[in-house]
Amino acid sequence: MKEKVLLIILLLLTTFLLFSSFQPIFKKPSLVPTNTSKSENASLEDYPIAQIPLDGFIQATINVDAILVDRAQVSLKADCYLIEATTDSFVANAIRKALEEKVEFRPTVYDVIADVFRNLGIKVLAVKILEIKENTFIGQLIIQQKDKVLFLDIRPSDATAIALRAKAPIYVNETLAKEVGRYIC
Repeated sequence: MKEKVLLIILLLLTTFLLFSSFQPIFKKPSLVPTNTSKSENASLEDYPIAQIPLDGFIQATINVDAILVDRAQVSLKADCYLIEATTDSFVANAIRKALEEKVEFRPTVYDVIADVFRNLGIKVLAVKILEIKENTFIGQLIIQQKDKVLFLDIRPSDATAIALRAKAPIYVNETLAKEVGRYIC
């Protein structure tokens, strides 16, 4: 059920981005040549990748440690800190498949989201794991379409499953890593 809600939300978001960014596609065709602005004809290559603020964040790698029936254990290594977290088994399995660069016979919701993003020219820039509230990690999925950049509030595990498919980096707040992570160096 959660994955269906996530898919609907992200599809609504991408539809909004599509209609707000590509309005010229829906204009009535004209037989008379007109001058068009750069923004109407610009390709994705005309827009530089946005620089996102990373002060106080360290890049992390993720590993799926164990998948049980109803939950799973994942770990993030950020510099000398190891953060262990629990997520549901569906998301952990999607993360594992992304790490293996494997798509099953039927794609998961994360495969579909990554494909929608790719086809709409939306680049996944990064995932940021910001903080922990009430024993729940809070994250952002940062995406860009042309000159628009969005910081989406999302569960870090869901964001990670999407970002890994787009080969986007994952960052952890350094203070958070020190507070909840285990020093391993």
